[in-house]
Amino acid sequence: MKHTMLMLTLSLPLVFSGLAQADEPVSAASHDNIGDPDVFATVNGTTLGTNLYHFLLGTRAAEHSERLAYDDGFDAEMNRQQTAKDLVMTEVLAQQATRLGMHESERVKVEMAMAEKTLLAQLYVKQLMDTIAIDETEIRRHYDQQREQAMYRFMIWRTPHQAHAVELLNALKAGNDPGASGEDMIETPWLRDTDIAPEVNDLVRQLGVDEFASEPVFQDGYWKVVQVIDSQVMAKQSYEEARDIIRAELVSLKLDEKLAELADNAAIVFNDQYAVRPTN
Repeated sequence: MKHTMLMLTLSLPLVFSGLAQADEPVSAASHDNIGDPDVFATVNGTTLGTNLYHFLLGTRAAEHSERLAYDDGFDAEMNRQQTAKDLVMTEVLAQQATRLGMHESERVKVEMAMAEKTLLAQLYVKQLMDTIAIDETEIRRHYDQQREQAMYRFMIWRTPHQAHAVELLNALKAGNDPGASGEDMIETPWLRDTDIAPEVNDLVRQLGVDEFASEPVFQDGYWKVVQVIDSQVMAKQSYEEARDIIRAELVSLKLDEKLAELADNAAIVFNDQYAVRPTN
């Protein structure tokens, strides 16, 4: 079963342009409990804890630390003020939605239930990722197995018959007219070796321009005679350049294995009235 890694972005869509136009920090709507260090603000009498503010600020920390690395004009204090404004505006909107009874809507209940499950799933996936250890030896081994990336353009003659494909190949290599019709010939655009079937890539990788694959290739119901008409080979990245990319790929692969194991061990029964089911 193939599993796609769940998105781990936990930031909240809380940027409201109207509120962002204000220059001064948001003030509390009420002075009740305003001296309590655990109270960040009150909105219409509802207390917002400092834990909410620090949580929201923390979810934005990674993004903002990246910005600080290249944006000299980034204002950390303004960012804290914006986070405060967003937190308060979220509470204002949530209170208004509650007054309108939106929280009693069946659709909203379903959306909130799904949001809760999604958040729990994201948090668990993050926890799983934190347990995945990739050592330097493993990264180095995968780097050493990588080859230079190549790109090719091909001329392809195709036929449904293997014997005819062999005749075409022999005629072409001898410089004779193969007698193939125009629709049997295909000139490809540039193709990366990673987009080419491994068995074809192995055949053509050592070929020079204008050379033919040693034997016809069977693909998509056709026997194909393949000629390289152009190629480019790009140097492999240095280990330092590739290290973080390889590590992320290895983490993703191991995470997929863990998710597949979880799904395989789960007792899952689908309702027969629904025709659409996930496939392996």
